[in-house]
Amino acid sequence: MIVCFGSLNQDLAVRVARAAADGSGRPVTVKLRSGLEPGDRSGIELAERLVAEAGTSAIAFHPRPASTQHKGAPEYGLVRELVRRLEGTDTPVIVSGGLRSAERARHAYVASGADAVMIARGSLGNPWIFEQLTGRRIAPPAAQEIVAELMWVIDRAGEHLGDRAAPYLRKFYPWYLQRLGMPRRANEPFQRTTTLDEARALVRRLARPVEAVAA
Repeated sequence: MIVCFGSLNQDLAVRVARAAADGSGRPVTVKLRSGLEPGDRSGIELAERLVAEAGTSAIAFHPRPASTQHKGAPEYGLVRELVRRLEGTDTPVIVSGGLRSAERARHAYVASGADAVMIARGSLGNPWIFEQLTGRRIAPPAAQEIVAELMWVIDRAGEHLGDRAAPYLRKFYPWYLQRLGMPRRANEPFQRTTTLDEARALVRRLARPVEAVAA
């Protein structure tokens, strides 16, 4: 996959996608935004060029301009327009952006007319979203599940990163603490951890009130 947030240099984007396809011999999916600034729809034009000139196999489309990052409501109508323009090319369009829950992903799928949804930031601290989308889960995760998942993440990071795991994990903690309904200040001790044992001790403290409530 090639990630392209804007369309400042469309010719370069097309050349990179073409080179990736030719060099790898594999299908190439390009993910791009609707444009650079609000009102900019040049991402639709670039997507068409990527399919026609670079042989791109699929387009993942985030219908918000790059300058807004993840703020504001995605314009799923732009995805629907791209789907219409690519009719007859057999190129699937994948909608991305603002999919923070299974409900919002289902809404985007219907509103955009896309062939599929791409869950990105919506899965941060929320791997259960995939079970919810596939019908394997109806209820949200219980607090005990969230705590257990966070402990699993810490253990796996330690296996893969060794001493680098402790600072690397600091960006993970707010995702899980927010899902537990913890106040923002609860994240502060986690951001001061320098070892995985310190982090595990803090997670165990989170588990105690959870277990007490369950009892």
